Amino acid sequence: MRLDQLRLLFEAGDLTRAEIVTAPLEPGPSPRWCCQFRRRNGVKVTLDLNRKRQGSDQVRIFNSLDAAFSACQAVGFRAVTAYQS
Repeated sequence: MRLDQLRLLFEAGDLTRAEIVTAPLEPGPSPRWCCQFRRRNGVKVTLDLNRKRQGSDQVRIFNSLDAAFSACQAVGFRAVTAYQS
């Protein structure tokens, strides 16, 4: 979902938790990160890019943990859980 859509869901009380996880299958020596949000019904949604690539949504990948946390703050969260696998 896009940032504006996630912000609306947060304001409506539908998002319960924000998680920052390592992005799967991303090359490089240092970990890269993506943001996942848990909805009230238990479904996980990810933060996607604003533009679609080849007709489908692309998950937004962050190079630093700080940038991923800033995106979660932009949605409205003040506390975030980070996981590194």
